[in-house]
Amino acid sequence: MKQTQHPLQMALEARVRLLETTLQPSTVHHYRRTVWLFLRYLNENYPEVSKPSQLRRDPHVLGWLEYLWKLRTAKGLPLNSGTRGQHLLRLRTLFDLLADLPQPPRPGLLRSQDIPPRQYRLPRPLTPEDDRRLQQHWAVATDVLRCALLLQRLTGMRIGECVDLAPDGLRHLGDNRWSLHVPHGKPRSERWVPVDDQVRVVVERLAFLRTLPPAADPQFLLPRPKGRNALLSSLRKTLCDDAERLGIRTHIVPHQLRHSYATTMLRAGVSLPALMKLLGHHTANMTLLYVEVTQQDLQREYQAARLHPRHHMPVPPALKRDAAGAASADAASVEAALSSALRLMDLHRQLMAPSGANKQFLLLSRRLARIRRLFEKLSQGPAEEK
Repeated sequence: MKQTQHPLQMALEARVRLLETTLQPSTVHHYRRTVWLFLRYLNENYPEVSKPSQLRRDPHVLGWLEYLWKLRTAKGLPLNSGTRGQHLLRLRTLFDLLADLPQPPRPGLLRSQDIPPRQYRLPRPLTPEDDRRLQQHWAVATDVLRCALLLQRLTGMRIGECVDLAPDGLRHLGDNRWSLHVPHGKPRSERWVPVDDQVRVVVERLAFLRTLPPAADPQFLLPRPKGRNALLSSLRKTLCDDAERLGIRTHIVPHQLRHSYATTMLRAGVSLPALMKLLGHHTANMTLLYVEVTQQDLQREYQAARLHPRHHMPVPPALKRDAAGAASADAASVEAALSSALRLMDLHRQLMAPSGANKQFLLLSRRLARIRRLFEKLSQGPAEEK
């Protein structure tokens, strides 16, 4: 990017360099893009401005707001409100950092009402069928890229967090409990997340693959012989190629793996505060969107159940009768009946209005699930005596 020369450039660039110690390289790049746009606007319209103290809300800052409205992308489209809002937030941060100058900019150059409210788009998780097919395809993979995609799906990490994993990030907590250290993806997002044995196997597979030539960077679990950006591009391309190979017609991006993880956790009964910690969200705004997605899923399932009452729960196999006409049931019939009862109870609980009874129904569902697991264990036959 060709830099526009302007007297303010040195001051703003010095503040961007201060941010390099705490922000991701991609975020620093966005700050430099904001500085470049602001200085280009001043150069073209107010070349006489040479000091931060000369900046005025009107016409310099308000004029830049109008300039952003008229700006077009490479495809000829206007900037969306989220992009414009991010430019304004970054410029306000830089103005705040200029306050230590002998002649700082005036306060209030950018106000809260200038920044358009952030428009959250609903997450786009994969369909359960597409999700299952991709996971099955990656589960038998022996290459770094597909193992990394499976790891992202099983942990809900951002793709940037996945490529920055350290080789020693997996920790054994005793028994069959494991925890994975997720590095900084966004500010305050560093965290330890609980993982299962399947994740342990994938991490160990990646640890082995990184020992193969070419030599991997000792700082990272995933080899990056051509650099971080090349690795990110390869992951995106591999995901698209696999989706096409499996007959998935919709365009898929790696962040949808994170969306699928989150909605799966919610459907499994994970609480909202716990999901926030798993995903590394520091506010509930984004996490609440997954609740809205699961509510939409629930409405679709409810309507399907009304139109086709047997849509969700297969009728258990008929009970067998002996010669005397007495009813008997084999283990498969009993397991199917217990599974049907459990799904029916869960659906009933989800459709109930919020009340104290919800918790009781949840406890009852858990008890029924334990009964089903115990029956499955007993139906396998008595354990061998030692």
